[in-house]
Amino acid sequence: MARANFLSAIAMLREWEGYKSDDPDDPGGATVFGIARAFHRDIPWPPTWEQAQQIYLVEYWIGGGCDSLPFPMDMLHFDSCVNPGIGAATKFLHDTGDHSDPYKRAVEYIDLRLRYYLNVVKKRPVSRKYLAGWTSRSLDFLERQVLTQWALEETKGGNR
Repeated sequence: MARANFLSAIAMLREWEGYKSDDPDDPGGATVFGIARAFHRDIPWPPTWEQAQQIYLVEYWIGGGCDSLPFPMDMLHFDSCVNPGIGAATKFLHDTGDHSDPYKRAVEYIDLRLRYYLNVVKKRPVSRKYLAGWTSRSLDFLERQVLTQWALEETKGGNR
């Protein structure tokens, strides 16, 4: 539906995934631009930003079905396909049901995402160190992509 939104989604993602990391507590191991070496053994290492963008487009945007979702769900689902992963993101999408208002659905989706992270921490206490970042990322998305755009639509007469 909105492949054009991929460019905005990847720009926002880069703010959160735009660095190198090799945390021994991260199941993905070494990451560059958010691409985990453990899950991408078939690519030259380290990936360039251009290679990372192609991986994000094919594996996460297209693979996650983001083209078929309305804004802001397309961008939110893409970000969730990246972190915490396509399996969890697909469950969030399913569990939010079919709302006529994608903004309300996005708020429910973010709630499920935050609860997912809390469960991760309960099951794997070493992950507590990631919780602030995961929460900030989710709330940043809520503020910048959901609430801001929702308010703009309402001021244009698109009250839902």
